[in-house]
Amino acid sequence: MNQVVVVTGASGGIGRAVARAFGARHARVALLARGEEGLEAAAEDVTRAGGTALPIRADVAGFDQVDAAASRAEQELGPIDVWVNVAFTSVFAPFEEIEPDEFRRVTEVSYLGTCTARWPPCGA
Repeated sequence: MNQVVVVTGASGGIGRAVARAFGARHARVALLARGEEGLEAAAEDVTRAGGTALPIRADVAGFDQVDAAASRAEQELGPIDVWVNVAFTSVFAPFEEIEPDEFRRVTEVSYLGTCTARWPPCGA
């Protein structure tokens, strides 16, 4: 397998497990996450599993960061075959206590984290 895969939320949990699984299939994996330490550890997991890792520090709530990460992944690894959006955030509070900025953050991370200029529904 020579697939190019992008995994958001790749520094831990399900995202890291997904990245490792693609590494075991010898994929070239771009790992997107905010935390440098987890990102580097995930990159080591992918490499140890047999894949090629490209750790990219990015906050998927920011369109420009996601788009730049996608461009870098394509430049360094080739055309993207698979995009796995695992980045997630949530707010646990009574509805009337949740602030508009908290709703916005959940939407930007959980739903818009896959937006790049290459995907027309995002309006870029």
